[in-house]
Amino acid sequence: MTDKPPPPPLVLPPPPPVGSGLGWFLAISGGVLLFLTLGCILAVNIGNRDFDLFLMAVIFGLPTLILGSILLWLGRRRLRRARQAKPPETAR
Repeated sequence: MTDKPPPPPLVLPPPPPVGSGLGWFLAISGGVLLFLTLGCILAVNIGNRDFDLFLMAVIFGLPTLILGSILLWLGRRRLRRARQAKPPETAR
């Protein structure tokens, strides 16, 4: 029988702090991108009753609509995580 010392306890590094700066940047830039894309699609189609022009504007605007939605979603998710990660303040 050999006496081996017990293994050292497993210590994980603390998780990196989650800041809200990037979350605000993503949310605001996603919202602005969505707003501008929808504005451009509507500006192209004002006064036109032609469905083909509307369909073409939506097809060409779809990538920026998707990108803006993803940025808005990522920013919202990051802001929610930053809010949950904050320790509650103690009253003195």
